[in-house]
Amino acid sequence: MAITDPEAIAFVNEYIRPMCETLRYMNARGADWATKWGEISSKFPNDTSAVEDGREAEGISRLTGADINAVSTVFGSLLTIMDTSAQTVIAKPCVRPLLYSNIPS
Repeated sequence: MAITDPEAIAFVNEYIRPMCETLRYMNARGADWATKWGEISSKFPNDTSAVEDGREAEGISRLTGADINAVSTVFGSLLTIMDTSAQTVIAKPCVRPLLYSNIPS
């Protein structure tokens, strides 16, 4: 039986497809992040050392090494669940080409 309900079709087009596009991009960007994090993680002690980027004047919160390490842990957790099976499920609803040029080959 075909799904023809306009509300259901709108849900697919407004939520399912766009969220899958975002997750597919996140996974591709995440692979790049994991490589770079492996190279640079030692520069971020897991403590209150501030990241001195001068962004406070722009109203942006000051980050610490501990903040960066906490984000890294979350990124790693998210990428762990995006195994090959999950990537296949997420890719099917995608309609746009993946436009991320920094994906390692």
